[in-house]
Amino acid sequence: MMRMLDSGVWALIILMAGTSITLEAQETTLWYLGTYTRDILVWDEASEQIVGRIEMGHDIPADIVVNERKDRIYVRDGTALYMELVDLKTNEVVDEFTLSQGNVTVRINGFAPHPADEKAVIFAKRYTKLRDRYVVEGPFLLEYDLMNKAVTDTIPWPNDQERESIRFQYSPDGEILYMFAEDIIALDANSYEEVDRWQISTPIESGVGRSRFGTTPQPYDEEGVATSLFRMTDPVQNRRMMGIAKVQLSEKKVDFFTLGESRPIRNFTLAPDGKKAYGLLERGNIAEYEFWEFDLVNQRVSKRAPFAGRPRMTLGVSADGERLFIYNAGNTIDVYDAETFDYIKQIVFDEDTTFEVMIPKKGNFTP
Repeated sequence: MMRMLDSGVWALIILMAGTSITLEAQETTLWYLGTYTRDILVWDEASEQIVGRIEMGHDIPADIVVNERKDRIYVRDGTALYMELVDLKTNEVVDEFTLSQGNVTVRINGFAPHPADEKAVIFAKRYTKLRDRYVVEGPFLLEYDLMNKAVTDTIPWPNDQERESIRFQYSPDGEILYMFAEDIIALDANSYEEVDRWQISTPIESGVGRSRFGTTPQPYDEEGVATSLFRMTDPVQNRRMMGIAKVQLSEKKVDFFTLGESRPIRNFTLAPDGKKAYGLLERGNIAEYEFWEFDLVNQRVSKRAPFAGRPRMTLGVSADGERLFIYNAGNTIDVYDAETFDYIKQIVFDEDTTFEVMIPKKGNFTP
């Protein structure tokens, strides 16, 4: 049964763009793949070819963040000391910055640019090398001026509780900074005063246990919607249940339905038509791996099939909905038929990959 909740909830919309050659009119997705070299590979899934290569100034691009306008990416290197800015129209590095200087090293462990690309929020730690020891300070939440390359403010911790990790993002209009802690906290993006809060640390409604669901949209989600697998505890029978939730950001509502007892499903991925989704059952201790297909219209598990998985893997769906991709770790992508789950082939790159971001594209496009 479909159920609806009225609550405040927010999500990070991650979109990526860019290429270096003209492709024929068709549905496709461009993948931006960090490698253990200085290059980011641009892979077109329709042609299954590398269509671009972005040379970075520092080794091992380990994390990629795309701005709201989707015309630039911020790339963090493997040491977490440098952030480089890539213009997606030219696929070239046009700027970089670091917070380290002299005997002070600052590692950037989180980064979110403002939609105007004039400032960003940085999650960082500072290490000062002295004659006989290192002094470690932080972590800190910092406001950083991207235009003048300077730290301009220190952001207070949610609930005044310093923590070793936290997720944060700006709203699309740049007016709110969202902090994802035990609760979802909305801060004014200029004063950093709390303006709203959704208490997800408590049960989402009476009669059910505490639940967790994703707030990051899938590549094929409708605008303003984040679809995810979620889990909750049945307080009557004291068992874990799983289901699928759709978070409607603009209306601050969550629609969800349960599927049954919780299973170790990972890598939930929405199909392009929005009517189906896929996941991977992973029992690594006994090397048991299965594809799962979810029918979102009839709210059920529609198909299951075992396959030869990997101890560590990620699942993707092609833009035409006809293929499934199994990748990570290493330099290969295994391609499967999305209807039959039959193995098709393996795609091999010259370099091992570190991190990937994707954007669906349609029609002719040239940088």
